[in-house]
Amino acid sequence: MNRNDKAAGVEARLHRSLQGQVRVPQLDRRFDAGVWARIEAEAQAGAQAVQPVPARSAAEKWLLMSNVVGIGVAVALVLFFGLRLFSGVETQVATPDFSSAAGQLAASILAWSVSGGAVLFSAMFTPLGRWLRAEFT
Repeated sequence: MNRNDKAAGVEARLHRSLQGQVRVPQLDRRFDAGVWARIEAEAQAGAQAVQPVPARSAAEKWLLMSNVVGIGVAVALVLFFGLRLFSGVETQVATPDFSSAAGQLAASILAWSVSGGAVLFSAMFTPLGRWLRAEFT
């Protein structure tokens, strides 16, 4: 007997032995249909579980508001100076004269306003300020 024939005989016996030990069910079209139905169900479940768009954060709201104000100021300036340029009419506005006392009063009001704004801004980062921000956002 040839060596290749002997190996082929051993392989054939092993193959028959494995077939006898392992029972594999025959798969038909019902199995394929079930697999495809499950794949489609999982795809639909994934499509239904899409997360909704989260609400805007406070930083996004502030950024949007500052952009809107900036755009409004830019449009107002363009309109004012554009109309003035193309109208041909020169307007003269006299600046008011301030006394030194009025200047000092204006400076103190500005200083107190900036100081108060800085205190309020820093208070936003205290526990009470964080709680208040959470309540209004």
